[in-house]
Amino acid sequence: MSTPQEDLVRAVSAARDQAKKLLTALEQQGQPETSRSSALYLALVSLRKRLMKEAPAPAAVVTELEQLLTLCEGKLARIKPELEDALRVARGA
Repeated sequence: MSTPQEDLVRAVSAARDQAKKLLTALEQQGQPETSRSSALYLALVSLRKRLMKEAPAPAAVVTELEQLLTLCEGKLARIKPELEDALRVARGA
């Protein structure tokens, strides 16, 4: 059985992986959303690293994920389901 922290790391990792796939695709296509996609990916990498080292307050993680969801417009909307999953896990942690 896994802990809420481990579940959150897994959910953020899934969102990060999806963000990386999208970033790679946008870069190859020369899309203008590349900078927003890159910012989203780097924020998820940073959040995952923090989650691996420490257990930040769930409220802080929820706030950060809510802010990242605001970036999920246009082509970045594909990442929204993974971020929403991570947000549900963070709210339950």
